[in-house]
Amino acid sequence: MKKLLLLGVLGVFLNAGEVKIATAAGYKKPVMEVIAAFEESGEKMEALFGNMQQVITQAKNGKIDIVIGDKTYLDKSRLPIRSYQAIGKGKVVLAYAKERRLERAEDLTKEEIRKVAIPQPGKAIYGTAGEAFLCHTHLYEKIEAKLYIVAKVPQVVAYLVTGEVDAGIINLTAALSNKEKLGGYILVDEESYAPIEITAAKLENCQNESCEAFLKFMATPKAQEIFRKYGL
Repeated sequence: MKKLLLLGVLGVFLNAGEVKIATAAGYKKPVMEVIAAFEESGEKMEALFGNMQQVITQAKNGKIDIVIGDKTYLDKSRLPIRSYQAIGKGKVVLAYAKERRLERAEDLTKEEIRKVAIPQPGKAIYGTAGEAFLCHTHLYEKIEAKLYIVAKVPQVVAYLVTGEVDAGIINLTAALSNKEKLGGYILVDEESYAPIEITAAKLENCQNESCEAFLKFMATPKAQEIFRKYGL
């Protein structure tokens, strides 16, 4: 039987095992499904979920074997990365709260859309991409007064679920993971922001057969099907 432990403020979710993998909390559902599929072979994994700053800190302390995240962010992390395994692409969406409806991005300018949440540009990947999208479509100046800057994607989702904002910029994975709690979402033009490559970074701790096996497993059709299901 799996042992699960939630460690309070760090947002850590652990499943006892030999190989330690860490990623942002927003990727918890797809990563846990991939781990479950991999563990059918008898292997055991340990997973950590938090914000990426926490993840990077844990990895720098030598406690992590594999980190999943945006390749550009990981490239700048100064982690002891040995190689990358591609997983998929992060995609930006405009999500809206229940009792609201967006047919197209230009609907953000409508009077009934009073507050639009966005992760902090320059610090959050999807905030930077979202800002680029708004500028590319010339919507930024039209809705600037409506923008509500928060720290990360999970905060945007929380405000959408409670109806405290009318719309928000998040990633497709978060939208699919919370689709029952949202009014809906629309994909934005991928040409309007820089590509977001989601990858698994192999760190220097990854030295056993189980770790190598999991990296290879993520490239299999079975794992890729799970990642695609969650918009990656």
